[in-house]
Amino acid sequence: MRLATETPALTTAEARARVIEARALAAERLADTPWSLNSHVPGAWLRGQGMRLPVATTASIDRALERGGITMRGYDRVLRVGWSLADLDGAARPTADHIGRALYLRKALSS
Repeated sequence: MRLATETPALTTAEARARVIEARALAAERLADTPWSLNSHVPGAWLRGQGMRLPVATTASIDRALERGGITMRGYDRVLRVGWSLADLDGAARPTADHIGRALYLRKALSS
């Protein structure tokens, strides 16, 4: 049997390296824009042509928006966090899992 404390933890140095790599991916993707961080990107741009994610990827936040669980501002924030999670994973674009985790974080913070 293994305790949770026996699982190797992410060190501060490893976390820092992952964040630096993720920020580099975001900066590369946003090189032709006025922004360099996901947190600076306007939601309208993320929802616009070229950056818009497939409906299957955004289904969870689309449903949350339709049901009144989040506002449009919250929708955009979830998109930004989803892009950040994808960057941390080294993915080219967020998946439904990234968006779902971002939505979970959003709802956990607002409760």
